[in-house]
Amino acid sequence: MISYFRSILPSRLILLVLLFAAIQLPLILWGIPGTAPELLHMLVGERLADGFTMYHDIYDNTAPFSTLVFWLIDMLAGRSFLAYRLAALALLLLQALLLNVTLNRHNVYASKDYLPALLYLILGSISFELNMLTPLLIGNTFIILSLPYIITLSHEGFDNNRLFVGGFMLGLAAMSYLPLAVFLLVGIFAVIFFASSTFRSMLLMLCGFLFPYAVLLTYYLYTNTTQEFLEMHLLRPWQLKVAFLRPPADVAILMAVPTAVLLLSLLSVVSLPQRLVFQVKFQQLMWVWLFTSLLVIFTRAEISVATFILVLPPIAYFSQFFFTSRRKPWQLNLVMVIVLVSVLVLRYRQVVGIGRFLLLDESPLLLQEQALPMQGATVLVLGNDVSYYTRNKPVTPYLNWELAQRHFGRLNEYQAVFEISRNVGKEMPAYIVDKANLMPELKYKLPAVFGKYSATANQDIYQLSE
Repeated sequence: MISYFRSILPSRLILLVLLFAAIQLPLILWGIPGTAPELLHMLVGERLADGFTMYHDIYDNTAPFSTLVFWLIDMLAGRSFLAYRLAALALLLLQALLLNVTLNRHNVYASKDYLPALLYLILGSISFELNMLTPLLIGNTFIILSLPYIITLSHEGFDNNRLFVGGFMLGLAAMSYLPLAVFLLVGIFAVIFFASSTFRSMLLMLCGFLFPYAVLLTYYLYTNTTQEFLEMHLLRPWQLKVAFLRPPADVAILMAVPTAVLLLSLLSVVSLPQRLVFQVKFQQLMWVWLFTSLLVIFTRAEISVATFILVLPPIAYFSQFFFTSRRKPWQLNLVMVIVLVSVLVLRYRQVVGIGRFLLLDESPLLLQEQALPMQGATVLVLGNDVSYYTRNKPVTPYLNWELAQRHFGRLNEYQAVFEISRNVGKEMPAYIVDKANLMPELKYKLPAVFGKYSATANQDIYQLSE
C-alpha cells in the first residue's frame, strides 16, 4: 500500500478518492445519527432563509461565514442531515487534496506522493464527529488554503500581494470559527521564517487578515447590528478551561490511533539527514502549527473528537517522515494496515456488533426524540434542549439559551422584560417548552404575552390558547 501511493500518477488520486468514499459512504447510507450541534446549525440556516438577520433576530454566536454556509445549504436542501454530512465529506476531501498539492508543489519532501492525503483521509474517518459540518471544519479549510501564500519567499516589492491573500484566508478562517484567529501566530512565524522584509510583510498580512472584518463591520454598521455582533460573537470571553462534550475516556480511545501515528512520525523526524533550508524552515512552521492547534483545542469551552480536526494537517505532514523512513517495507505497510483496520473497527463497530465491547458513549451528542402534542408546530424552548426543534419550527431570536440569558437571566430588569415581550410578541409560538421553570414568573410579569399560554398534560409544555 505504501509503495503504491508513493507516486503522483492520476490512478493514485482516483484510488485515494475511491478508498475515502468506500469508508464513508456506506455509513451515510446506513443511517445518519442526528446531533444537537448540527441541528442548531440547521436552525440558524433556516432562520436566515426565512429572512431574519443574524445577531439581531437570531441570538447565536456562530461565526458569520459559517452562517452563510448554513444559509446556502438550507436554501438548496432544507433541513437535511444528509446534505450536511455530504458537504462535510467534500470539505474533508478538499482539505486533504489541497494540503497534499501544497506539499508537493513546494517540494517540502525529497519526493512527491499522495501519502499525506492518504493519512489525512484515513484518520479523518475515525469518528462521525469529524464528518459533521461544523464552523471549525469550515474554518480549517481556509487555514489550509492560506498555507501556500504565507510560505512565499518574498522579496521587497515582489509577490507581496500573496501575503495579503494569505492574511485574507486567515481572516476568513476566523470569520468561520473565531478561535482560529490564533492561527495568525502561524502566519507571523511564516513571515519570520520566509520573508525578507519582516515588518512590511507582517503588516501586509495583518491588513489582509483585518480586511474581511472591516467589510463585515461596515455591513453591520449599516444594518444597525454592530452592538449585537460585538456582544454575541466578536468580543465573547476566552474561556481557559477544559470541558468535554462526551466522556474524556471516549475521546482518548478515538484519538489513540492519530496520537500513535504522530508520535512515531515525530520520532522519525529526529533521525532525518541534512535537508534544504526551505524544508527545514517549513518543518519549523509545522511545529508552530501543531502547538497552535493544541492551544486552540484545549482552550475551547467544549472539546470533542471534532475539535481534533485541527491536528490532522500537522499529523499528515509529519507522517511522511515515518512512512518514507529506512525501516523495512513490511513494517511500514503493517503500521498502515493497523491504522486502516483500527479506523474501520471504530467506525463500523455498531454495524458489525462489537460496539458493546468498546463502550463508547455517543449519547451526549445525539438528539433524543421528544414527544410534543403535535409536530410541525412553532416552538420556543426555554432551556438547552434543542431536540424539541427536531420536527418543529423555531421562532423568536432565542435559539442559543446561553445567549438568551442576556434577557431571561435578567427578569428583574425592565429592559430585559421589555425585550422578551417584544421578541416573543412578534412571533407567538404555538408551544413553549419550559425547561428552566420560568413560565410562572413570565406569566406574572408579562400576562399580555405569556398569559395566553396554558399548561398541557406535560407539565413542561405550554400551548397557546386561541
